[in-house]
Amino acid sequence: MKHKILAIVLILIIDLTTVTACAQTKVNGASNNGGKEQVGNVLFVAPKNWQRLDKAPKDARTNGQTIFIAPNSNQSTVITILPDEQLFGSLETWFQNFLAKNHSKAKVISGGGIVKASSEESYPILLSESVLKENDGSVSYRFYVAAHPGNKAEVIALISTNPKEYQQYKSVFDEFIRSVDFANIKSSNSNKSNSRSDNNTSSYTGNNTSNTDNSISSNSLKGLYVGTESYQQLNFRTNLYDYIVREQYYLFAPGGKVYFGLPKTNIRNIDLACNEDANKCGEYSLQGNQLQLTRHFQGETKTQNLTLSKVKDGFTLGKTRFYPINPSPNGLKLNGFYLFKSFTNISNSVLAAVLGSVSGERAIAFDPNGNFVANNFVGLSASGSSAGVTSSSKGSKEGKYQINGNALTLIYSNGQQEEFSFFIYPENEQEPRPAVIVIGGVSYLLRN
Repeated sequence: MKHKILAIVLILIIDLTTVTACAQTKVNGASNNGGKEQVGNVLFVAPKNWQRLDKAPKDARTNGQTIFIAPNSNQSTVITILPDEQLFGSLETWFQNFLAKNHSKAKVISGGGIVKASSEESYPILLSESVLKENDGSVSYRFYVAAHPGNKAEVIALISTNPKEYQQYKSVFDEFIRSVDFANIKSSNSNKSNSRSDNNTSSYTGNNTSNTDNSISSNSLKGLYVGTESYQQLNFRTNLYDYIVREQYYLFAPGGKVYFGLPKTNIRNIDLACNEDANKCGEYSLQGNQLQLTRHFQGETKTQNLTLSKVKDGFTLGKTRFYPINPSPNGLKLNGFYLFKSFTNISNSVLAAVLGSVSGERAIAFDPNGNFVANNFVGLSASGSSAGVTSSSKGSKEGKYQINGNALTLIYSNGQQEEFSFFIYPENEQEPRPAVIVIGGVSYLLRN
């Protein structure tokens, strides 16, 4: 069993056959990092009396793997810093794939879920603890901490094949994690990233502190705003006019940066939003009541000049009233049955006698104890001159929910989790049971 834990750790990134090539060296001195050592993007205080192994990177664009072996553990317990990866999308999706890949040759005996947290600098943190049975019958105990500072995905892990040592060294791992900073986001007034709570259940705020507040001045806008507009649009399939109602979003940042739409993940982090979809990113300038919006889309630049009128709690652009979107209190509980319906007419007047539609319904019931039940329905109906078809599908899920800031987490009964952007529509914020909530950019109406 001496080399078993090293095999587990190194299989995560490198081949076991190269273990002997690991050199006991230190990468980047601590003199310029406030007394901390550095591996790639990770700044840390090394655990005392733990043997250190560094593996050279396979790719010059990233760092190698660093392993700390617990004293007197016969290599059965280690802390490892894995090579970072570039990441511009969802940390949760990336981490789920990471866990699936690294657990693919073992059976999860217990744990394996993901807990969300947040650093003091507001970048997302994910935690996962599990017990795995390997193919050879041995058991390993693993605690992963994943972080998304800037455009990097970082993973640090405590791994052991000895349950007693695993519990013994959890406090060392906790201290190590608390010492960690990341070079790409480190600021002069903060030398500590507190990324793990004592009970492994930190609150994920879903906010970027630089964009949390909403404000309007004579030459600057800040924050996330939503407006509802309606219009008629010709449906060329039916030669009839459809009545369209949609939400329009703007995320403004000081300095003239604007995002057109509702970001997919952290809805207040404009830098992350622009990295995820550069085609929705642009610039704005405000002089008095004259707002100029510039958008770059697929190589083209379009500029729009609008008159902005300030009103209480927001502004108007033309006939559309925009309201600031505020974060909800952490731990908010809902009480009601919320429904979203959709309908698409697929009839075709060009192809004579072809009639049809697709209808959809998404419903979710929340209770004040933190439980939810979600139901989905999609139906298709179509007919022609000689035949017709009708089809439908249904689905139902239930579990627990958590609301923190502008993030809604659904924890299903099978242990899986999903995170969605969330806010109460501004006009309904003061209602004891808000009539409209927005989940993942979709507006749900209170039905009972």
